[in-house]
Amino acid sequence: MMQLDIPGITDVLSLIGSHDTRARRSINFTPSENVLSPLARVPFVSDLYARYFFDYFRTSFVSGLDAGRVQMEILEPILRQMARAEYVDVRPMSGMNCATIAIAGLCRSGQTMLTVPVEGGGHTSTAAIADRLGVRTLPVPMRDTHFVDVERLDRLLAAERPALVYFDQSSLLFPADPRPIREVIDRRSPRTVLYVDSSHTNGLILAGALPSPLDRGAHAFGGSTHKTLPGPHKGFVATNDPELRDRIASIAYHFVSQHHLAAAVSLAITLIEMRDCGGKEYASRVLENAQRFARGLSDRGIPVVRTEQGFTRCHQVWVLPPPGTDAAALSRRLYGQGLLVNLFPDLPGVSRPVFRMSMAEMTRWGGTEREVDDLVDIFAELLSVGRDDLRAEVADVKSRLAKPRYCYDYDQLAAMGVDSGLLSLFQRIEQNA
Repeated sequence: MMQLDIPGITDVLSLIGSHDTRARRSINFTPSENVLSPLARVPFVSDLYARYFFDYFRTSFVSGLDAGRVQMEILEPILRQMARAEYVDVRPMSGMNCATIAIAGLCRSGQTMLTVPVEGGGHTSTAAIADRLGVRTLPVPMRDTHFVDVERLDRLLAAERPALVYFDQSSLLFPADPRPIREVIDRRSPRTVLYVDSSHTNGLILAGALPSPLDRGAHAFGGSTHKTLPGPHKGFVATNDPELRDRIASIAYHFVSQHHLAAAVSLAITLIEMRDCGGKEYASRVLENAQRFARGLSDRGIPVVRTEQGFTRCHQVWVLPPPGTDAAALSRRLYGQGLLVNLFPDLPGVSRPVFRMSMAEMTRWGGTEREVDDLVDIFAELLSVGRDDLRAEVADVKSRLAKPRYCYDYDQLAAMGVDSGLLSLFQRIEQNA
């Protein structure tokens, strides 16, 4: 067997250190990412990270019973309350795992499902997952790229009678209202299930800045927990329908074994902090910051995607590199300045490269109007013919975004009488956040 010169542990640790150094110096605008609070990181360095928990087999897997109580007695009740749902399932391990479980549970092999086309902002993998599950897919009719064409949907539902409308937009500016979709389903195909994959907006929904899809007619909703919701990489499904709960549960039982107990506990901490540490303010500020950032760049002559409805009604802002610019080279230059952006070759309604940017993580670090305005100035210069090196200006903004906000700090936990060992662990994590 050929001997390979494979790097060792010092190389791994060096790259970890390099990553953390850059992260501490950078501001991240990636819509699919956010930052955990120091307290929500604690479960990942505790013993429970290695443990299984099956509430169905309490006598078989006993090592996780204490931590499992967090899931049963805290996570699920608070998630039901925040999602405005009678039932939740927290076994999905990620957004895509959640999508797979939802599609398999709500649409049998051989049936038809409608899903948002990629050119309408739909996720690139949804149709592929459905195909592997033997589900036929048809695109949800869209108008003006971003919005559902309800009249065409009416005709499609009448003709096809699909088992499922799986509404998933991962590239979006205007979160869809499920109500008109549900109304046409009830009129034309009442046995069709409406599921909303709200991965990108779950933090805004659970904090109350956007309505629960269940209140707006969805039969079920869910998705990932690490985008606008600043939690761990995990997923959930919420519904008020006991039959749909059972269908989801029967699939999750076989599709997920170890559902990552540490992540479940971390998600419980995240939701408690959202409830008790200003989560509603965080979510409202995400929306305000996105609007202010988009408007500010546009006012400075930087092209920002907008429609008749405005720039955005969520965390995402779509910014176009100047015409004739090498977008990939510009993205690398921004990276070198400490500005991490999400470059796409195209997005719905945009036929050239575009930066899909989010204000969620910047807000999570405590960004307010001042930081937004400073970032507008920085981006306006870097995206035009101005200065090439604004690392000092980026560092100044980042210095004001030194630790996650809307979460517990050391003094609060100490005042609560938290165990000294856990408090010491928390302090080390907080200092290196």
